[in-house]
Amino acid sequence: MARESRFRVRLPVAQFGLAALFGGFGQWQRSAILSRPFFDGQTLRNSTAVYHVWPWPYKFAVVSNIPAFLLGLVLSWPIGTAWPGASEYVTNLPSLLFVPILWYWVGSRLDRRWSVADKTPWIALFVFTLVSVVAASIPIGYVSYVPFGIVVWVGTVVAIHLLSDRATDEKKQSEKLSC
Repeated sequence: MARESRFRVRLPVAQFGLAALFGGFGQWQRSAILSRPFFDGQTLRNSTAVYHVWPWPYKFAVVSNIPAFLLGLVLSWPIGTAWPGASEYVTNLPSLLFVPILWYWVGSRLDRRWSVADKTPWIALFVFTLVSVVAASIPIGYVSYVPFGIVVWVGTVVAIHLLSDRATDEKKQSEKLSC
């Protein structure tokens, strides 16, 4: 008997890969920008540029995974305090570790209502990705992508909750009717 592919398996793997790719590439771009010589032999890393340079790939990875990013910050803070010289790659690693957990939850919610063969969840995921792209691209402030990401995810969680509750209610009603 062949195993049925499920969202709770596909989404964590895909989103972990995307977060690692976009987040890692964004971190690399940030490091390359901040390592440039600036003034009197110093680099941009020794200026306020560290608070202003956030490449788009990094923003996209954060917006599309903001709950994992925020949970990762809670763990990154002690790491950064214990090892002040640790690279940003190391301090951002906890955020990346929460990505599969986040998307497993999303996938398990989608599995309650749809199969992988249905088009509706794929369209919803595509729309979510487009909204994340837009939120990461809005040039209002240096870290505006964080509140925009929170708004995107609050809307997403509400939609997932409403849809999965409706699916659960429909299952209960169909079970009652069949009895």
